[in-house]
Amino acid sequence: MNKKTLDHLLIALTVLFDLCFVATAIVVAYWVRFESGWTPEVLALHKGGTPPLDDYFRLIPLMAIIWLMTLKAFKLYRPESNASVSAFWTLCKATGIALIATLAALFFIFHHDAYSRWVMLLASGFSLVWLFLGRLVLYRFRQTIHAQGVGVSRIALIGYDARAEQFIDTLKVKPNSGYEWVGIITETADADASDISHLGESRDILQLVEKHRLDTLFISSPTVSNEIILEVLHACEGVPVQINLLPELSEFIKGGTAITFFDGIPVLQLRETPIQGAHSIIKRLIDIVFSLFALIVLSPLMLTIAIAIRLTSPGKAIFRQERVGRAGKPFNIYKFRSMRADAEKRVGHVWAKTDDPRQTPLGKFLRRWSLDELPQFFNVLKGDMSLVGPRPEMSGLIDTFSESIPHYLARQRVKSGMTGWAQVNGLRGNTSLEERISYDRYYIENWSLGLDIKIILKTLWAIKKG
Repeated sequence: MNKKTLDHLLIALTVLFDLCFVATAIVVAYWVRFESGWTPEVLALHKGGTPPLDDYFRLIPLMAIIWLMTLKAFKLYRPESNASVSAFWTLCKATGIALIATLAALFFIFHHDAYSRWVMLLASGFSLVWLFLGRLVLYRFRQTIHAQGVGVSRIALIGYDARAEQFIDTLKVKPNSGYEWVGIITETADADASDISHLGESRDILQLVEKHRLDTLFISSPTVSNEIILEVLHACEGVPVQINLLPELSEFIKGGTAITFFDGIPVLQLRETPIQGAHSIIKRLIDIVFSLFALIVLSPLMLTIAIAIRLTSPGKAIFRQERVGRAGKPFNIYKFRSMRADAEKRVGHVWAKTDDPRQTPLGKFLRRWSLDELPQFFNVLKGDMSLVGPRPEMSGLIDTFSESIPHYLARQRVKSGMTGWAQVNGLRGNTSLEERISYDRYYIENWSLGLDIKIILKTLWAIKKG
């Protein structure tokens, strides 16, 4: 059994286990709520007699579909990553989405029937625990049979350079990953690779594949010439060996990199315009609805703050400053003035500090609770900004930062935001710009609606804590 066959088998078992766990969770949750006597009546949302179990049996197909679709959307059917802490956190998020989707489906499909929300909540909790335990068991099983040499892919590397060395080191630190390192294939034994098994030369590739029972070959480009790559491909046409290329420009090749075709010509897509098409429309609709709602609800508070600013210090209540947004386009950002009216006359464009002497007493309070940012909902409504995205920078600092910070301008590929991935990870104000850029790039390259929601919730929690 090869590695791919084993992976497919484990995925099928995972799906089967998930179906069984979700179905069992409904039955157990029903028993806990209505038959066990463990649920205090004061907490019961369902009034009246005990509903028949058959009513809940008919929910099993619906919940199974919702759960499977949600788990697949969260990429939880990958055997190699289903037992980690991050996988458990992802499973928690998937559980929340599945619960919300189930309650919504009950409202629209079975609105004439009364289903206990306690049963739905308990079933989700049981499913979360059992689904993770099932994945943990399968992961341990996978490691055990890999240790026995079953389902292991034997790997060799053609060519040797710094990237090849890094690749080999990565394989060695994961002994039960399902890959077995065999050796390198080069024209001559490399002195720098004296501690690595040298299998032979590329011209004997077919014999080497058969002799060492190789399942996968990795070719290090450009160490290996195109002529040799073509020879290897031609020689291995008749054997079931997978051939992969370790390309140049690897730092620019991320998870979203894809092979596209331009009139039959293969093209390696190194970068795609993020958040476009339907995603762009959905994100913009959320921005409009949320910002409009926030402005309506918060208008009394914003009016009170504006009056307080005018009464406590001379100058306008709203501070306008030029910032740079998507594609380098400048716009005026709106904030409640938290500093003296002449704060920028002497120092120009500089970042504010935690205990900046230019702050007014009221401004210090506003900045602590992020209330000075509320007028930016107007920027979001206008389309200058989004609710979530990299924070916009002052126009006077862009040239300096773009020359000194690698990949700084990458943050201008999307709209600026009121809050961002860097900010909810503690990188606000006068903090390491390099780290902030790293977090901004992560957001851009891994954007999803779920990530936006996560950032908004973490922002609200951070504001609550002050």
